Amino acid sequence: MKKFILTVALWAAAAAQAQQPGPGAPWTLEECIRHAQQNNIEVQQQALTVERRSVELSTARFSRLPDLNAAVGYNASFGRGTSADNVRRNETLQTGSFDLSASMPLFEGLRINRQIKGGKLDLAAATEDLERIREDVAVRVMTRYLEVLYNKELVGVAERQLALSSRQAARSRELVDAGRQPESALYESQALEANDFLALTQARNNLSLALLDLSQTLNRESAAGFDIAVPRLDSIALASLRRLGSADAVYDYAAQNRPHIRSERLRLESTENAVRIARSALYPTLSLRGGFGTGIYSTMDMDFWPQFAKNRNEFVGLSLGIPIFNRRATRNNVRTAKISVRSQQLALLNAEQTLRKEIEQAWVNADAAYAKYGAAEKALAAARVAFAYEERKAEAGRSTLFDFNDAKTRMQKAEAELAQARYEFVFRQKILDYYRGEPLTLGK
Repeated sequence: MKKFILTVALWAAAAAQAQQPGPGAPWTLEECIRHAQQNNIEVQQQALTVERRSVELSTARFSRLPDLNAAVGYNASFGRGTSADNVRRNETLQTGSFDLSASMPLFEGLRINRQIKGGKLDLAAATEDLERIREDVAVRVMTRYLEVLYNKELVGVAERQLALSSRQAARSRELVDAGRQPESALYESQALEANDFLALTQARNNLSLALLDLSQTLNRESAAGFDIAVPRLDSIALASLRRLGSADAVYDYAAQNRPHIRSERLRLESTENAVRIARSALYPTLSLRGGFGTGIYSTMDMDFWPQFAKNRNEFVGLSLGIPIFNRRATRNNVRTAKISVRSQQLALLNAEQTLRKEIEQAWVNADAAYAKYGAAEKALAAARVAFAYEERKAEAGRSTLFDFNDAKTRMQKAEAELAQARYEFVFRQKILDYYRGEPLTLGK
């Protein structure tokens, strides 16, 4: 069953890897996450750990079966030796032997059953660790993806500011030509335009670096031609994202379903099982043994096959091993296993406490981020009204360049702060959704 599940998982992974955007097509968040999970080195290493645990479980299961061993030997002795009739003779003697033996454990203090159970628990814990790493990769990709979206919006802000500066520079030229403004106003407008062009260049460079970071997070060979799709994130879409619920409800779900919590619980169960495995060495062991052997002697006046049949012997028997004293090694192994249980109990408690802290912080951050976004929207609306007033005054020649630039700068700052607040809220809300077990998606 495990082999079937692993085969299906590998097939699904290969199919998902094939579903990638065509050359030049923008990547969605889902496509980025899928590609990163298929190409991330940590994911691949943990997948090998899962495979190794599966092999170890198979070894434990097959330890119930009998073993079978064969041995073939040849000896040549010179001088006095023992012949086939058990007589010491002074001659060169050649002998051959063939042995076949088998043994099967009948009782080992329930060690094999407990080793099989431990193998199942270790495999399940490794599988949960694989899922945790895949989710961590998804969060990292989403973070980089939102950084790209944020920088794209900043590029848009810089482009709009440059357009306003260019329009103001052209207006100043007209006013200077008409004699309504001094020539210095034109130079100041042109300097403002050049400064905004520099800001646009820097914003584009930041966007290129953000795309490069995302591309490298995906383990793509090159960032050339790489771009992402821009989802709709207006006020209505953001309002639909806001689902806080209660921090306790989120924690109750996460404590039962988060992979790293489940893996810690499975490891605790595995360490408790390891105590029982250590105790099994205190019990007697019973094994069934059997074998076949024969010998060939150069001193016997018979051919090979007749000797093979004549000299054969078979045996079958039971072997009972009773542990009496092994310098307290078994007792100390049990004590060590119990210490591991207490250590894993603390690890589980620490993971649960850390999870609760993270969820409480995520809940508060998401609530605060939405309030910040609402305040940023209002601030931008007020800044746009103030700038529109100054722009009308500038068109009429009644506004100084200082007042115009001050209003434009405040509007630019408000636009940048709104973009930051928007993507901060999306990130905080998606982290909260992540703890709820919801997929990381931004819609269309």
